[in-house]
Amino acid sequence: MPFTGFGQSVLRFLAELSENNSREWFAENKDRYEADVREPAEAFIVALGTLLEGRFPSVIYDTRRNGAGSLMRIYRDVRFSPDKRPLKENVGIIFPLAPGKKVEVPIFYFHIELGQVFFYGGQHVFTPEALDRYRRAVDDKRTGPALQSILAGLGKQGLRSMEDPAYKRVPRSYPADHPRAALLRQAALGVGLNFGPDELERPDLADRCAEAAASMKPLMDWLAAMNGRTYG
Repeated sequence: MPFTGFGQSVLRFLAELSENNSREWFAENKDRYEADVREPAEAFIVALGTLLEGRFPSVIYDTRRNGAGSLMRIYRDVRFSPDKRPLKENVGIIFPLAPGKKVEVPIFYFHIELGQVFFYGGQHVFTPEALDRYRRAVDDKRTGPALQSILAGLGKQGLRSMEDPAYKRVPRSYPADHPRAALLRQAALGVGLNFGPDELERPDLADRCAEAAASMKPLMDWLAAMNGRTYG
């Protein structure tokens, strides 16, 4: 099925879900979820994945429904969370650029929730090994300033930083007045483009995300080099 937009029905579904977050309500409304969320999401996955692989050949996109696909599961893992709501009140679609745990590798990600729709590119979680590589790359006199320049350029294109600093202070092994102190306080790195809720209905939404991804390529290339990989 070609992608023709999500429609406002996805937001109506999420609004009602936020007021009735229970497995019983979801069971009664599963047909709506399939028609208003899953079906357009799967069409979006194929449309955007096809566009991305032209510039990022390693991109992974998948419409399987067993938890391994690009559409993130609606059920929350509440085992270790004080928040016991069983269902996620958002739609998350992820496009990893490498195998592995999806949030621990560079990704593109599309997000829908009430009051917030965005497209993201970056690495949402640095493992301890990746964090060490990242800090050494930021400290480096060549790759550190290059990252600053990339982020400044993306900011001028309207791609805002999506990851807040994880640490209040610069790591002990680096001087507190390091010229890239703010970057050394990060434990993730990514930028995003916001969309208005009415833009969900646009049939060219996947094209617009692909254009944003093309703009993000310098950052994704920097992360690839940091990780010792190539993503195309």
